[in-house]
Amino acid sequence: MSQPPTHAVDQPPRSIAPVRQLSSRAFTVALLAVCIAPLAGLSLYATLYGRAAEKKLPVEIMLDRQVLKTPGAEGGVLVDVVVIKNLADFDIPNLTIDLNGQYFLYRDSALQQGETLVLPQSIFMTKANQRFAPGRYPITAVTVTGKLPSNARGVTETNFE
Repeated sequence: MSQPPTHAVDQPPRSIAPVRQLSSRAFTVALLAVCIAPLAGLSLYATLYGRAAEKKLPVEIMLDRQVLKTPGAEGGVLVDVVVIKNLADFDIPNLTIDLNGQYFLYRDSALQQGETLVLPQSIFMTKANQRFAPGRYPITAVTVTGKLPSNARGVTETNFE
């Protein structure tokens, strides 16, 4: 006759021992600490460094109509433009311009000191790649952001009626 394997009989059965658990009060305190600590950190950061809008970008923003040359043709076309002039004594990299908080343009090259940038309004696009149609909607606000020499972000917003 064959005998049953001895190793299955020799081992004691496994038991799952209870583990320490947090009381409901300790769990509530831990949950509150996890929620409040990041908020307190962000509040402290905002208090120490301030809002980005507090750091003004030294640019002048205007809306105008100008004649722009068309590529491959003589003369030009009268178009609605956004004019941005750098009033600072330093270059402004990472320039982002938005119309009405919805249509955007990012410029790779820095805006040189004293440089005036003339941009046709029709080149601004939404995040879904829809172009701005000048004349269809009025421009109520133009916001320009860029990098200041302190590496902070500077912001200038001009509202139009």
